[in-house]
Amino acid sequence: MRIYIKERACGFRFTNSAWGQLSNFCPLAVPILAGPWSFGTSEAAYQACKFPARPDVQQRIAAAPTAREAAAIGRTPGLGIDPGWNAQRVDVMRWVLRMKREANAAEIDAVLAETGERAIVEVSTRDPWWGARPVGDRYEGHNVLGRLWMELRHHLREDDPAARSGAWAGRIRVGRLAGGTALAHAAPESA
Repeated sequence: MRIYIKERACGFRFTNSAWGQLSNFCPLAVPILAGPWSFGTSEAAYQACKFPARPDVQQRIAAAPTAREAAAIGRTPGLGIDPGWNAQRVDVMRWVLRMKREANAAEIDAVLAETGERAIVEVSTRDPWWGARPVGDRYEGHNVLGRLWMELRHHLREDDPAARSGAWAGRIRVGRLAGGTALAHAAPESA
């Protein structure tokens, strides 16, 4: 569990608020192209990776008109989530965030630059693992999503190859997209 002081953190919750572009629910100006699909949000890309043996489910997620609907499909019990999913979900999210950034580099880079050195926190009243709950003048939670954004911000500033999606695709054993495509993408590799 981590604690962040609100006034010293870049907390994002709603897509139309400050730092909202970092939300997985934020509609993308340029979609993520992965496997045979085009994803309008990073949430949809992440949810589709849960179902490597179910291209029909992946297609439904890719076609969902909103991130909320894509998430609802991905959370539906009994659809056949990969048995190794929980062990790989953070690396899949790491890869998805890099894909989002590569497809929308100018926008994401500008938002990350605005955060300076401050902590990036996904504010969530329901999920203290991916985010952190607001409690008085602070946020409390594991904030895994926020920490992945801070990691990417650091890699970009250091011009580290780990900032590119291709650096992570080979590390992921689950989350293959339709047709056995190993997390391939059509977005350009940019630093």
